[in-house]
Amino acid sequence: MRSVVKLIALVAIAVLMSCNSEPSLQQYFVDHQGDADFIAVDIPSSLLDKEGISLTTEEKEAIESIKKVNFLGLPLNKSNQPRFEEERLVIKKILNDDTYQTLMSFGSNGTKAVLKYQGEDDDIDEVIVFATDSEKGLALIRVLGDNMRPEKMAKLASSFEKGKLNLDAFKSIAKTFE
Repeated sequence: MRSVVKLIALVAIAVLMSCNSEPSLQQYFVDHQGDADFIAVDIPSSLLDKEGISLTTEEKEAIESIKKVNFLGLPLNKSNQPRFEEERLVIKKILNDDTYQTLMSFGSNGTKAVLKYQGEDDDIDEVIVFATDSEKGLALIRVLGDNMRPEKMAKLASSFEKGKLNLDAFKSIAKTFE
């Protein structure tokens, strides 16, 4: 009987130790989806207008590797400045986890942004963009996919810049921060 109790105690301890008390980015998104202060939008890749445009093979492969884009934003106003600071620090702490690799950080004129990814260097599962603006608020974007390749995603980003893809799904989101 003693050995059964010891075995149960060891299993319980192992289960408790394996539970990570640190919040994950996915859990952060779930926790804030219904929050009235936040704007939360899930955009399937099907909303990216792929028809009627000419994409290179690499651009097509890149866009097909994207499953969906999650957007979470907190527009800044006079009444939520303390919450903005609190949420900014929470997100920053989550993204400082070793599972996220930094691609680049940049900022100017009160705007800061960091681009991170999760996965292998040649097989990205998730790209994260976290941006804050001292006057407009914060935005957190997750690009989820399978077998996303950095070089193909760079080509796709170039096609966004050239206006080859329809970004109407994102324009209405951006207007809420103006």
